[in-house]
Amino acid sequence: MKSEKSTRPFWMLTFAISDLRSRISALKVFLACLILGVTLVAATASLYRVIEQSLLADTRTLLGGDVELEASEPLPDEVLAWIRATGSLSLVRELDTMVSGAAVSGATVSGANEAGDDSGASFVRAEILIPDAAYPLYGELQLMPDQPLAELTAPKDGLWGAIIDPLLAERLGQSIGDQIQIGAAIFRISGLIQAQPDRSLMANWRGLPIMISEAAVEATGLIRPGSRVDYEYRVQTDRDLDAWLNEFEQAFPNTRWDTTTFAERSERLSERLDQIATALILIAFTTLFIGGLGVANSIHAYLNEKLGTIATLQTLGLRRRPLVAIYLLQIGLLGSLAGIIGGAIGLALSAAALGLAGDALALPGSGDTGVAGQWIALWLVPLLLSWLFAVLTAYVFALPALARALAASPAGLFRGRVQAASHEPRSWRIASYVLLAVYIAATLFWLPSPQLGLLFLLAVVLLWGLLEGLIKGLQRAAKALEDRGFAGRNFARRLALANLHRPDSPLRATLLSLGTALTLVVACTLLVGTLLRALESTIPAEAPALILYEVFSDQIDPLKSGLESLDPASRIELLPMVRARLAAINNEPIADVLADNSQARREAMGDEYKLSYLSGNPEDLELVSGNWWSSPAPEGEPAFMAMEDREANQLGLTVGDTVEFQAEGQTIAAEIRAIYQQKGLQTRFWFEGVLQDGALDELTGRYVGVVYQTDSAAKTSQQWLARNIPNVITLRTADWLETAGNLLNKATAGLATVALVSLTASLLVLSSVVSVSRRRQLYEANLLYCLGARHRAIWQSMLLETGLLTLLSTFFATVLGALIAIPLASLLLKLPAGDLWWLGALVAGAVSSIALLAGLLPTLRALRLNPALLLREG
Repeated sequence: MKSEKSTRPFWMLTFAISDLRSRISALKVFLACLILGVTLVAATASLYRVIEQSLLADTRTLLGGDVELEASEPLPDEVLAWIRATGSLSLVRELDTMVSGAAVSGATVSGANEAGDDSGASFVRAEILIPDAAYPLYGELQLMPDQPLAELTAPKDGLWGAIIDPLLAERLGQSIGDQIQIGAAIFRISGLIQAQPDRSLMANWRGLPIMISEAAVEATGLIRPGSRVDYEYRVQTDRDLDAWLNEFEQAFPNTRWDTTTFAERSERLSERLDQIATALILIAFTTLFIGGLGVANSIHAYLNEKLGTIATLQTLGLRRRPLVAIYLLQIGLLGSLAGIIGGAIGLALSAAALGLAGDALALPGSGDTGVAGQWIALWLVPLLLSWLFAVLTAYVFALPALARALAASPAGLFRGRVQAASHEPRSWRIASYVLLAVYIAATLFWLPSPQLGLLFLLAVVLLWGLLEGLIKGLQRAAKALEDRGFAGRNFARRLALANLHRPDSPLRATLLSLGTALTLVVACTLLVGTLLRALESTIPAEAPALILYEVFSDQIDPLKSGLESLDPASRIELLPMVRARLAAINNEPIADVLADNSQARREAMGDEYKLSYLSGNPEDLELVSGNWWSSPAPEGEPAFMAMEDREANQLGLTVGDTVEFQAEGQTIAAEIRAIYQQKGLQTRFWFEGVLQDGALDELTGRYVGVVYQTDSAAKTSQQWLARNIPNVITLRTADWLETAGNLLNKATAGLATVALVSLTASLLVLSSVVSVSRRRQLYEANLLYCLGARHRAIWQSMLLETGLLTLLSTFFATVLGALIAIPLASLLLKLPAGDLWWLGALVAGAVSSIALLAGLLPTLRALRLNPALLLREG
């Protein structure tokens, strides 16, 4: 007896494997659907873990200190003394400028080339860093060659040294030993920045870093009274940061600088990273869910073929418990195989992506134990979780079909046909619900942001309910049309409509699988189409050729005359820009308004607001509430102001509220008369507030502007400005469009990949639907043919059924895809997408037609076979 019990598990495993091998081809869709979904889950999860470890391992290094104080002017001596008494201090000054990689002679730099002929020099925006001797407080600055920073930035052969970012060197086509122009001076590239501990995450887009010495700044001519220079102070302290901040705020309550701790930066970065990762992982789980439908259909078809085997085993005396264990074991084996294969592929894709990223996502070094722990956390855990979710998905979607198959009566063997039960037993249904609850709980537990996951789950439940209601409504409509005038006595129409509302109709599976994937395809199509239209039509027609920043009052006349001499057709528009800090809301100091939230108070008091005039509304700002004005600012009274919607919403401001700003020691009082929103991609200056003309006259020292001219003239103008007015920062629209186009191409490729993977999973599901229904269709079609129906009528009914399914899938996907894409385009991109709905419908219609017709054609070809043979096989 003991021997029998000990050999039973081995016997069941052997039988399960041999039984699977006999019909493994019927489960190809089962494996493919699971592998595809698990691959995405494993890839996104492992990438998230690596990025999280890389960015958040030491946020002190990322920030550059325990605390960062950012100001637009040097901190007072008493503040510096207080900080030095409580810790170490380092200062990095930063300013933006244009640099050229051309080897320019001294005569050219001095202004000999007034016409702007530069022999093809190109200018790139860069960020000049001027670190002090204490930099960096955390981490290590790695330079090539490996020499001290002071030595590399010292003068040699009459030229100051500059250490530049390798990507900047690549863009300029320069290397160590070559020369670059920074402002009015020529520098020698003395080294490359191999690793910078506090490098900005946005440096590749906002300006790549160049390090020079304090003594070299004067030679550039970039800093003059009123120049925009950021003073970034980093503090290193052993004290508790909360206590340090409280004492600092008590000592200096009316601060006018932005204070950030490494913990706050870590929290913000972690929150944003979690949100992005959750969105990507949810897309992967959506694909896995869609694949689960293919699992259900595939296992249903497989078990239908095994009904005779199941009934025979029961007839021969095999008890129910080992029979159940055999087929549960088969599902577990298939899920495990798919999980291991999909997990391995996903981790390989993740490793390949990390290899392409290079040192950008390098993990922090650690000892042998730390390396082993990292390896387990970053690779082994995602692989094990991928296997777990593959097995859970297999059981969740296969259990109902398995329950109905095992509930089949063996008596069907004597009638010549065994049929699965119409409903699963109550115990199996309870087990399915429990397993589904475990699956959902495990998913929410694994997600970086469970709150977003819960919202996603609620949205899925809501959409599922709406979809069920839609399916029932469509089935009732099909039945009503069949009974009324549309079908009439037309046999093909009546048969097609009957196939839509019958109990085993493919309508639900088609809308769930193909409709869900097409929804994602439509959403991606609308977003990409909106961006392409904005870049290729709207922006080129409206945008100037050159955008100007940091123009001083005494430079306006020389700038206009110089640019007009290069291109008499140039049109130049300048707007004043004043940087101010918010001081009061409704006559209450901002420190009192936000007294209960220290972090929000520091952010509000440290933020700078860019203020300007409406001046004909060149930014084409769109009103959200309130009205514009036409009169200038009155003397001695608050000026009218319009505030950007994001800032107003963050502070809870509405039309009618009053605000006060501080700029250069003066108070700017204003009454909010309007709230506006930016134009997204078409916005150039991102003003946080615009006031009545005249309200800023006494404070205006800098301007921003645009130049309308041809692109070739804009390039010459950019070169002339870099030589003659080097503090002016310029941006050519053509360069911006090229960069935006490259980013859009990458985004398009990413969106297309996501949509393609989801569509592939849906096509696999659809193929499983076809495989399940194909035998039934062939049997019924040939039965109808034997009863006198013509092949033409049968073909017409199948084509009409496919056409109706295509139409319904297209409509379903277009509506849901538009509901997703239009708000995203409006809120995030500030671009209209509603008028492109036809493009989404066109794509959805084409894809669904190809997919459904591809599944129908084999069935139509099979109808040419001998009906008697098909009936015998049926």
